[in-house]
Amino acid sequence: MTSIAELQKQYTGQQRTQLESKFCEYSGRVSMLLRQLADNPAYYGDLDKARVGLDAAHRQHLQGSVDAALNLYISSIGCYQRILRQEKSGVGSDSTKAGKQWRRELLKFANTCLKEAEVAKQTASPAIESSESTHSSSPTLTVSDAQSALQQQISGLSLQTAREPDNTNRSEHTSTPESRRNSAHFISQPQHLSPGTGSSHTSMSSMSNVHSFHDTMSNASPVCTTNSTHTERLTDDETQVVRITSHINGLTFLPWLDNDESENFAMPDYFTDKDGLLTLSRKQQRKLWQWRRASHLYGQPQIFGQYGCGHIVQETVTDCSFVAALCVSVEYEHRFKRQLITQHVYPQGRNGMPVFNPAGKYMVKLFVNGLWRRVVIDDLLPVGETGKLLCTYSITGDIGQSLMEKAFLKVMGGYDFPGSNASTDLHVLTGWIPEHVFVQDQAFDAERTWTRMHDGLRRGSVLLTIATGEMGSDVAASLGLVPSHAYAVLDARQVCGHQLLRVKNPWNSLRWTGAFSHADQISWTPDLMHALDYDPAHERDDQGIFWIDFASVCRRFDAIHLNWNPNVFAHRASVHFSWNMDMGPRQALHDFSANPQYTLVVEQGSDPIVWILLSKHLLKTEENTDFIALHVYDGTGGRVYEPRAALHIGEYVNTQHVLVQLTTSPGERYTLVVAQREKTKPLHFTLRTLSNTHIRLVQAPMPEYCEDVMGQWGSASAGGNTASPRYMDNPQFQITISPNARTTSGIITLETAHKHPVNIRVFRGGFLVTRVLEINTVATSGKYRSQFCTCVLEALEPGSSYTVVVSTFEPFMFSRFKLRIGLGSLFTVAPIAREGAGMRMRELHGRWTPGSECVGGPDQSYHKCPRFLVRTECETRVLARLQTPHAEHLPLVNVSVYEFDDAVLGTLCASSGSYTNSPQGVATRQSTIGRAGSEFLVVASAWDHDVDTSFVLYFYSEHAVEVTPLFH
Repeated sequence: MTSIAELQKQYTGQQRTQLESKFCEYSGRVSMLLRQLADNPAYYGDLDKARVGLDAAHRQHLQGSVDAALNLYISSIGCYQRILRQEKSGVGSDSTKAGKQWRRELLKFANTCLKEAEVAKQTASPAIESSESTHSSSPTLTVSDAQSALQQQISGLSLQTAREPDNTNRSEHTSTPESRRNSAHFISQPQHLSPGTGSSHTSMSSMSNVHSFHDTMSNASPVCTTNSTHTERLTDDETQVVRITSHINGLTFLPWLDNDESENFAMPDYFTDKDGLLTLSRKQQRKLWQWRRASHLYGQPQIFGQYGCGHIVQETVTDCSFVAALCVSVEYEHRFKRQLITQHVYPQGRNGMPVFNPAGKYMVKLFVNGLWRRVVIDDLLPVGETGKLLCTYSITGDIGQSLMEKAFLKVMGGYDFPGSNASTDLHVLTGWIPEHVFVQDQAFDAERTWTRMHDGLRRGSVLLTIATGEMGSDVAASLGLVPSHAYAVLDARQVCGHQLLRVKNPWNSLRWTGAFSHADQISWTPDLMHALDYDPAHERDDQGIFWIDFASVCRRFDAIHLNWNPNVFAHRASVHFSWNMDMGPRQALHDFSANPQYTLVVEQGSDPIVWILLSKHLLKTEENTDFIALHVYDGTGGRVYEPRAALHIGEYVNTQHVLVQLTTSPGERYTLVVAQREKTKPLHFTLRTLSNTHIRLVQAPMPEYCEDVMGQWGSASAGGNTASPRYMDNPQFQITISPNARTTSGIITLETAHKHPVNIRVFRGGFLVTRVLEINTVATSGKYRSQFCTCVLEALEPGSSYTVVVSTFEPFMFSRFKLRIGLGSLFTVAPIAREGAGMRMRELHGRWTPGSECVGGPDQSYHKCPRFLVRTECETRVLARLQTPHAEHLPLVNVSVYEFDDAVLGTLCASSGSYTNSPQGVATRQSTIGRAGSEFLVVASAWDHDVDTSFVLYFYSEHAVEVTPLFH
């Protein structure tokens, strides 16, 4: 390999850059490996001395003085050599966690670096200023023995992924730079990596082994607690959802697995993300000078080493929502001394805090699309011509904020982030439940909101951000606010009769100038300043942090975003699912039959509150045009097929998350219906339920047996509604329940191609329905509805048959339709032939006139009623139907068929029965009459004597007959 000394002889241009980079890597790597090797308090003194020398060397390196850096570097050799001698003699070998072979490999590597540094010292010459290259040359070192030694440690790890976010905050820590230095460690994963490359993601083949957690806390409290969990496999459908939604913005982000903590971070060269550089915004592109590694910017920088968020600055990226989320997360850790987001950044020291990696490889754990996912990044950051970072940064040189932002924006598609809201971004960082409160809503309760904010912040169970809406530039400038901007809420205090918030602008400048601001000379009384430890002199330093009263927030801000710790709930359940385009109609505002639905079962318990979070998965960062809602129905637990009175009717919103806070009754079952205004593409969701009462979440069952029937209304079959004489012409179907089945129930849905009002009606019998009788009606879809309707069936008996009639509201409304029948038992369905199907039909017209043809019922003048003579030449089946389509008031009518012999009314052959005034009229049963040369009379009669209206007689015959009117 090329040594430092050899590079130093050349000392110009690219070789000089390689020299600086190799020196930086060697110094950092020797420090890290020796600290890991010497895991013994006896070494801490020498390590601290060496650390001081290294820090000074890095400062000289940043200033471009290689000679001075080498001098300081060599002065630390004695400290390391003492450690090596002690290690060789066995002092501390008992505390070393690595195997003997690994220890020998580390010793060999460290001695090589130290020896090379001594040679370099002998050939040192003056330093020359040079620029930095993105990719540096460095030695290729063999660590295969160390990798093999760890093979057995990870081979037994199961592939698991969190179904619910593990928000357990790590115990109180006092993470100082020194404590992290003394606890830094790397765990090698058995992978062979070529120089400059690394494995960013787990292979998709591992997805077949994905598990999930359904966690139940042993005790709930308003602060973070530990969950007791058990593993629960994802279903095949859920696994498929996870597969699909692991691909986001063209990249793959797989679920976090238990063995991801064993990721290899120690490698022989700088790590470069195989997914490439992040896309820059236009503003960044104009200002960009180059991409630089964090170690080249700050030497050996800290990662989340600064408490509080006063040092965090939003730069060129339009991600104020993310920076506000980052600020409140960091402030939470500072206030409660518990890890929240820092526990999700790797590599980590033994205390769980992230540590600097000289190789530049980092991994961040983010809650995306319903699961914790691994996001691998390098430490290349965009830098402007002035040397200033073009991304979120810390004024102290801490790179934790820049790395966290880079991981987040890698998922979101790049630095050209269009913006979000802070609660959505906090959900990604923490998994905490997002809630949006809009100040201008009529239902907004300021006092209740303040109490929830104040108490939640005090307990550590909520993170708060606020956001302005659109406002004029002059108004915004006068108030010291930024339009459409997110702010971090650091504290909420109720003191001296005031409700006050401590707020930070992510820009780290530009503050509120109204009541209780630094410019307010009236509101700040001595008692108030003492209560809040307010120093007017200190407040003159503009870091974008200010006090504001809650009343001003309600007047000047549009939204309050709250993120709640899910660990305040003892019991949780979740499910991942897809809503594909073939599931129901494109617009389903009136059709819930194919919507994703889940039954929420609430067990007996003292706390009736259940929170339900519906989260739409992100596949591409773009304008959100999908309007989704979540409806909750009580008194059921079964599937809901169409909108009706509900416990909660959700508003259709184009946000990623919908939260419903529900007060339930113990022992009840509720149906959760996911809805969207119009389907334009497949969507994928996670549904989470949280409660302090035992709850279960199961898919609302679909009917076990289902049959689709396609049909249409045409000129002969669009008969109109039940008041139409042609109702019987509508398509009719016979349903027969299997005789071996149990009593069953189900649903019938009707969907049309056109927006005609439609209806379903079910009758007993399974035969052709020619007259609508309520007594014979089993079920109906109710009022006619445009394009879609449903009809619920209950208590259908085994072996019984039923008739289904589908109709449009008006006759001659032509359209195709789909009838879907779903039942809990086996059944058959078949079309029912129309009246007179396969027979010849004659349409005959007549009229009743009072005193002549209208002579009343069968009295002495019955023979005067309108009659029709039928002559046959053979035996034939006949049927007669009598209707009064133009009558203002439907008369009671009858139609009968008699034998006719020598002008005498003979034997009754067929009759419609009792006089009836149905819109569909009356009809005889199909009967067989005739022989060669025989004659019959068809009599159309009205019950009342004063009927004055026309009628229509439809006469059907199997064979040709001759029909002649015989009017009086």
